[in-house]
Amino acid sequence: MELRKHPFLFCDGVRMWPPKWLFTTGPAGSTSRTVTGEVGVLDAAYLSRVVPPVKVYLVIVTDDGNSYLGNLMFEKSNIAEVMYDFFLTQINRRVSEIGSIDIPVMNEKLG
Repeated sequence: MELRKHPFLFCDGVRMWPPKWLFTTGPAGSTSRTVTGEVGVLDAAYLSRVVPPVKVYLVIVTDDGNSYLGNLMFEKSNIAEVMYDFFLTQINRRVSEIGSIDIPVMNEKLG
């Protein structure tokens, strides 16, 4: 199943993908501060340090050089940890490409 449609990317009934992006930094004079959807290139991924970790933070860079932060919440920490590991393997890929990757629906490690 595509990542963008995966049941793990729902938390308390709310779809988490794509994240809501928050502008963090960009070139001086840049006028575009708002983006939505599967935009940009994944630049970094971080796992929350709150125990148990249930959030993964993603940093993207858009074609105009702006950086944005988004977060994904998960209902179980083991899912957050597995998804964090997955996102680390996707650094430098377009977010739209990441959203189309097939992820298994059932996995004993995630169950």
